Amino acid sequence: MASTMDRGMTETSEKMSDEMQQLKDGFSQLRADVVDLFSHAFGWGKSGASVARDSASEAMDSLKSKYADLKARGSDQLEDFEHKIEENPLASALIAFGVGFLVAKLFGRRH
Repeated sequence: MASTMDRGMTETSEKMSDEMQQLKDGFSQLRADVVDLFSHAFGWGKSGASVARDSASEAMDSLKSKYADLKARGSDQLEDFEHKIEENPLASALIAFGVGFLVAKLFGRRH
C-alpha cells in the first residue's frame, strides 16, 4: 500500500512539474509576444510621427509659397490701382466722394 501511495505521489508530482513547466513556457511566450507587440507599436508610432512631421513641413512650405505668391499679386494689383488713380485723379476723387456719401447715408443716424 505504501508503494502504491508513493507511486501516486510521484505521478502527481511529475504532473505538477509538467504543468508548472507548461505554465512557465506559456508565460515566456506571452512575455515575448508583448515585447514584440510594444516594439512594433512604438516603431509605428515613431514612423507615423516622422510622416506627420514631413507632411506638416511640406504643408508649411506650400503655405509659404502661396503667401509669397498672393503678396506679389496684391502688390501688383495695388500698383495698377495707384496707376489708374494717377491717370484719372478727378474721376477717382468723385468716385471716392460718392462711395463715402452712400456709406454715410446708409450708416448715418436717423432723427
